[in-house]
Order: sequence, then C-alpha cells, then structure tokens
Amino acid sequence: MRKMKKHTFLGISSTGDFPNIDILIDNQKLIHKLRDNGMCNAFGYPTSIKRLLYKPIEDIITYGNQVLRGLVNNNQGCRNYYVMHRIQYIIQYSIAYTIARKCDISIKKVFKKYHKQLIYSYMNDKGKAKTIKLALYRSFKRDKTFFPQWLSKIKQDVEYRYRDTNPLKRNCYICGNPQHHVMFHRKKISLLRMPYSHIIKEMIRINRRQICLCRECFIKVSQNLLEFNQITKRKLT
Repeated sequence: MRKMKKHTFLGISSTGDFPNIDILIDNQKLIHKLRDNGMCNAFGYPTSIKRLLYKPIEDIITYGNQVLRGLVNNNQGCRNYYVMHRIQYIIQYSIAYTIARKCDISIKKVFKKYHKQLIYSYMNDKGKAKTIKLALYRSFKRDKTFFPQWLSKIKQDVEYRYRDTNPLKRNCYICGNPQHHVMFHRKKISLLRMPYSHIIKEMIRINRRQICLCRECFIKVSQNLLEFNQITKRKLT
C-alpha cells in the first residue's frame, strides 16, 4: 500500500497526488484566527469581543456575519467541511456573549430575547424599520464542484479599471460644503488611545481610515468641538 504524501499550502492541508487530491481545513488555524479577532481563547472557548462593546447591536451582528461567511464560504470544497460546525458555534456564541456583556444580561436571556439566530430589529439611517439576524448555516455538506469552479474562474481574463476619482472633489462629510477640502486621517485601532474623540468614533463606525472635510469642520473635529450627534449620519434613538 503506497503512503500518501501530505502537503500544506496557504494554511490548507492536502493529501494524495494529482488528480486525486484531498484538501482539508486546518481547524486549529481557524481557531487561532478567531482568537486573534477576540472571539475565543486559545482552546476555542467563545468570548465577548471587547472592541465591539460600544457599537450598536446591529453592527455587532453584522460583524459576526462577515466573519462567518468569509470562513465558511471559502472552505466549501474541503473534504472535512463538517468541522465548520465548531467554527460557527464559536462565532455564534461570541456574538451572543458580546451582546450579553453590552446589555449586562446573561447569555440565557440573550437567546431567550433574540432567539438562536440573534434576530434584532432597529431603525436605519433613513428612519426605516430593519431586521438583522445571524446567518447560521443549516448544513455543512461538502460542495465537490467548489474548487473546479474556482479554478475555471481564475483562468478567465480579468479587466482591471483604475479609479482616478480625486477624493478631495467630494463634499464635506459633516456639513456638505463642496469647496476647500482636506482629508482627515486616523490611525489604526490598535494604535489609538482611549477615550476616542467623536470624529474617531464615527470613522470607526463607518469603517473608514480617512474622510473628506472642509477646513472649518476639520478644525472643529481636530479640537473635538462637535458633539457626536452633529457628526454621525446614523439616526440616534
């Protein structure tokens, strides 16, 4: 019986020779990635995400969906795709623990109030009622066509279009002034010091490292003279 060779590429293990190759998910590496994001400890036990505690609940659930879809969708063709059950469990309970800590309630009350999918209703920027929930996967059955389709797509010719739009031609983010613009920049979150200024809170909320401001607003936010409700474009309730 011939011994199968094991290969590792981009964090994914594979056994066998072409064309019979089994690609496996590195479950431990995914757990380490979740740990680096603050969603679990080194043993894979879910924890609350401290940096999201000041954000609204809808943003917390949105972040959970982003992480969940990114990890789950990229591994659909792996032979041990079933291990994603544990990854989904960690993400689900990490988001639930974050909401529980934010609202100062128990994890049991979180699931009783928002159910298993963490269904939450809120008002969007335009004042319309919206509902968001955690996009949990019911099945983790392997998709055998995933990698062949992926391979055919990367072999296709791609046309890249360069965006030459000058960001300084935009209107001021706060007052809408179309003239005399400057760019306001912030450091990455790991280099920022608490407490954050109001403009930094808003930039983190909209996930921007820089925004276009007029000179007058630039001076005001640099001195933290504006209140948060004067800066944010989301309706506060």
